Amino acid sequence: MQTGPDVLHSTDWTRTFHAYGSGADAPGHLADLLTGDARERGRALDHLHGALLHQGTVYPATVPAALFVAGILDRPELDGPARGPLPEASGEDRGSPRRVLLGFLAAAAEGALYQTPSGPVAEPPTGAELDRVYAALASEDEEEAVGVWETPAVDALMRRVGPDMRAAAPVLYAAVEPHLTAPDAHTRMCAVEAAAALARLGGLEPDLSGAADMAETRDEGAVIVLALGACGADTTEFLTHADPAIRACAALAPGQRANPAAAAELAAALADPEAADAWFTRRPAHFAGHVRFALVRELAERSTAEDAARLLPVLRALAPLASPLTAAADAGPLLDLAFRAADPAGLTAVQRDYLRVLADHDGFWDGRFANFLVVLARLGLPRERHGLRALLAA
Repeated sequence: MQTGPDVLHSTDWTRTFHAYGSGADAPGHLADLLTGDARERGRALDHLHGALLHQGTVYPATVPAALFVAGILDRPELDGPARGPLPEASGEDRGSPRRVLLGFLAAAAEGALYQTPSGPVAEPPTGAELDRVYAALASEDEEEAVGVWETPAVDALMRRVGPDMRAAAPVLYAAVEPHLTAPDAHTRMCAVEAAAALARLGGLEPDLSGAADMAETRDEGAVIVLALGACGADTTEFLTHADPAIRACAALAPGQRANPAAAAELAAALADPEAADAWFTRRPAHFAGHVRFALVRELAERSTAEDAARLLPVLRALAPLASPLTAAADAGPLLDLAFRAADPAGLTAVQRDYLRVLADHDGFWDGRFANFLVVLARLGLPRERHGLRALLAA
């Protein structure tokens, strides 16, 4: 497969599309990564994450864009800053364009994993029907341009993206691999995350030994352990590591979901969720928000309703940190666990203890934000604090 600038010229971009329609504008943006000034590079990076990888979704134009990116990762133009609207590529790192591009490849691989169909993929439209689809996607008639997205033809084209990205994964991984031992620690971390995602997508076995040999910080160690776990490696040896952050990252591995020692490690980390949130200088991309969100979500998924009493201290530790913006992520997983089959007319003692924690903390209550109210409504619980207190009093 071709990579780098050749892709700009060999791809018929009018026969691709992204989140905002025809991919015909993509090569102009991508070229700015090499020929534009810092602000133009920033706009190009914004286009990558905003149009070609919109909210984690990959499109037909994403595949050639990823191949272009793979071929320019070693360019010196990517060492400098990129001003302007720069997306948050991975964790909290908004560094050099190279790091952002590595984050793009990681996120594109993750998106393709999510979009890859489990069964046979229908053949996309051809001939005149395909011509009509691309004409509609490029149309200035808003109704026509929007309406085409609801057609089976576009759905069939979108279902091809996952397999196409999977076919490109070995080439993309080979381009990322040299950066696993980059001189800059942040670049190495971005490369580890991209290599792991691409390895999972392509069914490859990543070699992270070089990055591990160069790792000097907790941040680097955590990224490597998370990557190993995501790729199916056994992380049991790290469950006894001296660093609680490394132990928790090992416990998060999918392969540890049946291990009681891993669940205990997650609960131990959540005994002081504020400390867990402060573990990292550069937060691994695995943690899309506060570290505690991923820990409590995974712990709840590994638990049953019978574990609710044991996990009540976790909710009590999280409650002082909750705010209207975080309440759903902080308490939602544990409430789902405790109230999956609840009868509001006959609450158990443990369920009443859970509700008292909610009633006692201001951070759970602000009607301006719907997320937590949706959680309460789904579980058949009052959506107002006074209603919750009335239920407890009854």
